[in-house]
Amino acid sequence: MSRHAFRYFWSDWPEGSQRRFFKLLVVGSLVLSLCVFVGFKLVGGSVEQEIAQAKEQYGRVFPLVQDVIALRAQMGNLSHLPVEEALWFIIDDLAIESQLTSIRSTRLEENVTGIQATFAGLPQSKMSEFLFALRERASVQTPECVLSRNPDDPRLADLHLVLAR
Repeated sequence: MSRHAFRYFWSDWPEGSQRRFFKLLVVGSLVLSLCVFVGFKLVGGSVEQEIAQAKEQYGRVFPLVQDVIALRAQMGNLSHLPVEEALWFIIDDLAIESQLTSIRSTRLEENVTGIQATFAGLPQSKMSEFLFALRERASVQTPECVLSRNPDDPRLADLHLVLAR
């Protein structure tokens, strides 16, 4: 049985041509590797530059956004009232007094007092109107907000808020 040896395309070339071919193959591999490395480095550098630019822009924009939020909070028609009065005005305006289960004063920090209010069985539409009015009309902050499903009717929500300025 004769065994057929696998022959490469360069096997028939003269020895000098084969050496030159393999030298060029090694040099070509090195050049290709260098090109790939430089390409990755350039892409990585541009991504790092984009990240640095985004951080810089965020640093410029963030104080402006904070100012806009503060100015918007001062524009509410109930922002001049104390927190409890503004809360009662919104409760009466939305007619959700029947869902109010408790309201009392609380101390948040040494110099800051707040109001705790608990509602039971609020529909989602009334709850969102209430929260929107607290923010937009009364400029009241909610350092604590607990939203849970009403055990009697799962379609309704129970809401516990701590409100302060």
